[in-house]
Amino acid sequence: MDLYIHYQQLPQDLTLADFVGELNEVLEDNGAVCGGQDGRLDLDLEDENVNPKYAQIAVKSYLQRRGFARETMIEIGGMEIGIYE
Repeated sequence: MDLYIHYQQLPQDLTLADFVGELNEVLEDNGAVCGGQDGRLDLDLEDENVNPKYAQIAVKSYLQRRGFARETMIEIGGMEIGIYE
């Protein structure tokens, strides 16, 4: 299953390389960053047996801790969800 992060900009103290590395750590063995484009990062949730809500919650929590803007959205299964909802 794919999970997308739609963002306007990175927090001041975060590079794109750090963002990718930290997300890979958050997802551990259950997924990884697999691509992206300007303003979007694509994640592949590898283990279909793990409820994708766990990954969604972990990613939302990470984005909140790192200070991403309120406009940042997570898209999973075609549905966009704000990180502060």
